Amino acid sequence: MKLWLTDSVEEISASQFRLRVRAGLDAGSWHRYGEQLLRDCTHQGKLALLVIDELPIFLKRMLQLEGNVTQIDAFLSWLRSMTQIFGENSPVLILSGRIGLVAFVRRIGIPDRINHLDPFRVGPWDRNTSVACFARLAECYQLPVEGDIGGAVYDALGVGIPQHMQSFFARLREYAIMQGRQRLLVEDVREAYVNALLGPSGQSDLVHYEVRLKEALDEKSYSLAMEILAEAAVHGVFTPSGQRCLAVLYRELVEVAPGHIADALEVLVHDGYLEAGKGGYCFPSHLLKDWSAARFQGHRVSLEKRLASVSVLENSK
Repeated sequence: MKLWLTDSVEEISASQFRLRVRAGLDAGSWHRYGEQLLRDCTHQGKLALLVIDELPIFLKRMLQLEGNVTQIDAFLSWLRSMTQIFGENSPVLILSGRIGLVAFVRRIGIPDRINHLDPFRVGPWDRNTSVACFARLAECYQLPVEGDIGGAVYDALGVGIPQHMQSFFARLREYAIMQGRQRLLVEDVREAYVNALLGPSGQSDLVHYEVRLKEALDEKSYSLAMEILAEAAVHGVFTPSGQRCLAVLYRELVEVAPGHIADALEVLVHDGYLEAGKGGYCFPSHLLKDWSAARFQGHRVSLEKRLASVSVLENSK
């Protein structure tokens, strides 16, 4: 193990135990090194927790590099076998990622490679947790706050996504400093929301969502995801009727199969953009909805009207 660490590890972080393995391992050696690592985990005298972060993105990049699913199939099959052969001494395995692993392996046709895993989605914080987080941030920065400002922040966001709560606090703190104050006021919430979170400084916090969608979806599904977001943001909901219209509109252009729209919707729901509700899919997050509405503000014609317009043009030919 010591020799393997010396020769193959690129980075070790002491604050958070982390290893980054060098990229130069040949196709045969990673099996050996990986098995040795797992075997050493079983010899620690206590149960080990092995967390592999951003695995879906790693697998998608492998797919892009290799051009087929062979290596992904081999890796996932090996990982399943390695976590099973050690029995009760096997490390507890957690595979996490910004995009859904289940949807990815199903899309590439090997869903059974992860049937030994139980999917678990970490949802947003509730109101009490979000308010407590805001209060703790204010305490850490020794900033007095007025009234229930944490509740006002939660109401403005619509849902307690941790990153958004932290970003909102940072913008409020910056706003107070610019105003020459050392206290956060409830009246600042709306101002910071409109001019900071939805303004230029807040855009950088939200750009990663688009990058994540591109990593999660193929080109066709990504184009459809953008259409779905525009419809839900500008018109309030992506309805079943809108879904049928979208399939017809894109049928001739990109030969959309029913699965493409389903894949796009699944990723959008998994990623926290949309949730299924009465009448269709809507944004649970006010911030993501307002950001998307601002981006697609020129997208005023609904999918149903666009389809009707296309039908009229076809009939006039």
